[in-house]
Amino acid sequence: MDLNFILNSTNGTLISGNPDSVFSGVSTDTRKIAKDEIFFALKGDNFNGQNFIEKAFENGANGAVIEDSPSTNLNGKVLVQVPSTIKALGDLASSWRMSFPDLKVAAITGSNGKTTTKEMTWSIVSLKHNTLKNTGNFNNLIGLPLTLFELNKDYSAAVVEVGMNDFGELKRLSEIARPDIGAITNIGHAHLEKLGGLDGVAKAKGELVENFNEDNVFVVNLDDPHVKRISDNLNCQKVTFGINSEDAMIRAQDIESNDLSNMTFNMTISGERLPIKMKGIGLHNVLNSLCAAGIALSLGCDGAQIQRGLLNYTPTNMRLQVLDTPYGFKIINDAYNANPDSMRRAIDELVRLKGTGKTVAVLGDMLELGEGSDREHYELGKYVSNEGVDHLISFGTFSSKTLEGYGKAQNGLPAQTHQQAAKLLMELVNPGDLVLVKGSRGSRMEQVIKEIVKEQG
Repeated sequence: MDLNFILNSTNGTLISGNPDSVFSGVSTDTRKIAKDEIFFALKGDNFNGQNFIEKAFENGANGAVIEDSPSTNLNGKVLVQVPSTIKALGDLASSWRMSFPDLKVAAITGSNGKTTTKEMTWSIVSLKHNTLKNTGNFNNLIGLPLTLFELNKDYSAAVVEVGMNDFGELKRLSEIARPDIGAITNIGHAHLEKLGGLDGVAKAKGELVENFNEDNVFVVNLDDPHVKRISDNLNCQKVTFGINSEDAMIRAQDIESNDLSNMTFNMTISGERLPIKMKGIGLHNVLNSLCAAGIALSLGCDGAQIQRGLLNYTPTNMRLQVLDTPYGFKIINDAYNANPDSMRRAIDELVRLKGTGKTVAVLGDMLELGEGSDREHYELGKYVSNEGVDHLISFGTFSSKTLEGYGKAQNGLPAQTHQQAAKLLMELVNPGDLVLVKGSRGSRMEQVIKEIVKEQG
């Protein structure tokens, strides 16, 4: 990437350095910077990357993009000044993505299931294309650009998930990624603190595809009325999927779970029947697989590649991951994150997969629910009770509300720490029991499982 490309893409001003400079890549972290990369000195509420410019050059940077005039003499180093480094990062990533005209990009968002759907999609599409995907939490205004900078001429497709917690973010992420194909897995009760109700969530998620035209493909979940409403207002190509919607192009029937380790079902694509076997549990993951199949079809994959890709898919860590314990009971580790909808889906799985033993739910707080937090935790407890879960261990700030909703005083237990939650669980369970551990990322409910493993050791 040469300096001219950077200046043109960001509308930046070269304030010092060699105008013929070339860079090996882009970095926002001086600790991980590679030789001859250009460093973007990002600014936020609690950090200012410009304080680390000298460290960036010491560690091998060949230039820096900054907002403020440098306070020290950097001896002719390449410095590009822009009004906003975070905007410049996105603008440059968008230009870099568009420099590969034959590349096809699919972008996935949704209240639940976007990471799982991305991984399933990548597992299929990588059988046909050399495919880039984002990893970890690289799905925001910093992570998505850094992912796109990994593109080179060897890639013919990219599958990225994009996330948000406020209005305007997905609009900007769509501007950066310029997706050819978009998918919204579902609209649920997430990020209510800033978005309000479901209509607000739908409005924010819909930003991903609001500028789609006849050249774009929207992969539409017909089982979700909010996603269908977004689709109805768009003039673009559409691939539809659903379990309950008979007019969907892609459907699933004859769904069966086997030994808490895999699922089988028949996927029909425009009437053609494909037997599918897939690792993991969760009826909603069948819906995620239909979405993945829709994206894959839009990228030119065939039925055989869909079958093989879903067979090869490995469930993501801490997402409905079934763990055996040396004590004879099993744990459904769904501790990666939580909101009201994903909690209910996980409870459904706990009850659906119950064997001859008891069911126990170990639940942490759901975060970012704003003024609705008390109500949502109360309703969660009520749902756990109505679904017949035998015992509830509740951890976190809102644990009393969850237990109040659960209502079964003798079977509902509060835990003040992860260690206490693990201890209470071990006192309850017997061989053959099934346990669900789940909570928002901030609740770190995987620590409960680590305490049990530690006890074994």
